[in-house]
Amino acid sequence: MKAEQQKRKIISKGGIIVLLIVIVVSVLIWWMFSKKDDSIGTAQIMLDGNVVKLIDLSTAKDTTFTLENCENVHFEIQNHQIRFVNVECPDHLCEKFGFLSHPGETAVCMPNRVSVTIIGTDSKTDTIVN
Repeated sequence: MKAEQQKRKIISKGGIIVLLIVIVVSVLIWWMFSKKDDSIGTAQIMLDGNVVKLIDLSTAKDTTFTLENCENVHFEIQNHQIRFVNVECPDHLCEKFGFLSHPGETAVCMPNRVSVTIIGTDSKTDTIVN
């Protein structure tokens, strides 16, 4: 009878402990790599390679605006995000980037030589809101 009970055991106590450790480690690794950075950065707008505007998206109000030196490029700020809208250019690829809000995201309008990059809030750049 004891032989039958031993044959029915599929996994030992040690095996269960190893299995639980593997599951816990797997969940921790998945959590670390899937965790999104929810920080909202600063929008750095550049024209011809020069910074022309910095906008702190965490405090920015919903609005649409243009740049003084480039009135054919429009930006929209909505829900602490920024995007290109109603841009006068042949392909409108810059508009297809959509909303940006997290550090490292970038959108570029090549025909108008304008880019917007989200930089981290811990950047050493002073923030200027126009």
